Amino acid sequence: MSGSVGDNTARASGVIASAGGGGKILQVVNIIKTDASLISTSWSDISGLSVAITPSDTSSKIYIDCNVSAAGGRASWVKLLRDIGGAGYADSTFIGDAGGSRIQCSISTTHTDYGQVNGNIGYLDTTNTTSEVTYKLQGKATSSSYKLGINQDWSDADSWEYGRSASSMTLYEIGA
Repeated sequence: MSGSVGDNTARASGVIASAGGGGKILQVVNIIKTDASLISTSWSDISGLSVAITPSDTSSKIYIDCNVSAAGGRASWVKLLRDIGGAGYADSTFIGDAGGSRIQCSISTTHTDYGQVNGNIGYLDTTNTTSEVTYKLQGKATSSSYKLGINQDWSDADSWEYGRSASSMTLYEIGA
């Protein structure tokens, strides 16, 4: 073919595939956490970073986009969990491999020296359900003396040297 081809002509010839529903964003759910919190040495929910979505079709996928502002005076970790239809939370598959005594996590911060780092999660999940799916983040610190700070540094000193920030979690239902 040469020259200008109209959209319908191109579809009929197979040059352009038919535009179906696949890949379209069907719904978006978002939460922003602006308050600060500290987490100690056991896996604990990060308050304000839990979002639910109900897929419209079992073939839909859910894209999870998280931006977490975290700080730890020593090593600290964040992980993504998922609950489908109230069956109970389990680690998502967006988690590092097991390796000896190493902590499996989605985001790791190590010795941030009072500053905060932005940990990001970008993950396409397959749920195969039309039941409500809830995603949440949990955190854990290596020491009760050096807690995991969310939207703040681990010590939360009241000084111009330390900042307060925000974190977010956005879920996108993607049509198949």
